[in-house]
Amino acid sequence: MSLVSGEPRKERYSFSKLSAFHTCKYGYKMTYIDHKKGIGNCFRSYGLEVHSIMERYAKGELTLWDLVGIYEWEFDAAVPEKFPSTKYCKDMRKLYYDQGLEYLKNFAGYDDRKILEVESQFDYEIDDWTFNGVIDLVFEDKDGKLIIQDYKSKSSFKNKREQAEYARQLYLYALFVKKKYGRYPDILRFMMFRKNMSIDIPFNESDLNEALSWARETVKEIRECWDFTPTCDEFFSENLCNHREYCESKI
Repeated sequence: MSLVSGEPRKERYSFSKLSAFHTCKYGYKMTYIDHKKGIGNCFRSYGLEVHSIMERYAKGELTLWDLVGIYEWEFDAAVPEKFPSTKYCKDMRKLYYDQGLEYLKNFAGYDDRKILEVESQFDYEIDDWTFNGVIDLVFEDKDGKLIIQDYKSKSSFKNKREQAEYARQLYLYALFVKKKYGRYPDILRFMMFRKNMSIDIPFNESDLNEALSWARETVKEIRECWDFTPTCDEFFSENLCNHREYCESKI
């Protein structure tokens, strides 16, 4: 396995692309085979806005004191989509807005860490294809531990299984970290910013191997797939899918 450098372009897969195939094969086809852009959704726009603010801060483009004001100023333009209303929350837009605001108000900065990577893009080869990704943050803490951090707008994981499925992303990113820094990260961290809560996963090489096997098997399934019938659940189909306006499941 090696970093791609000056070689012919191969099939490219990101964690999002691999996960999209398992979420809904029809959505995968529309996005990655037919190259239909589709429409956005409120949850993605919201997550991207907070990511953007934290990226600009980590790069020194914003100060700690800018974060709240920038968030308040940019929010409506950055998140133009309507939030759904559920029986559990009638005004989800306000809920998400307030939770993001509270996180930024309480954010204390990065004085306790040595920042190594911010929104770093990378490629590396796996078999005959290329894996690519963007790492939110890589840093060393005050004890010298190497940490990969990923911001998540989810409030929590449903269970250990879902957490393990999400952790595959950071395990695959860990291969790049190993290549560049000569060692695997000590901790994989999900920052669930809506709840101002971090979930730390100690690096485990057997889980890395599982993530790598999952990626390889998914690529194999994609290459062999001929049936792209919609396979997502109702909430995803109604609110999250970029192709929800003309999904075959609604025709």
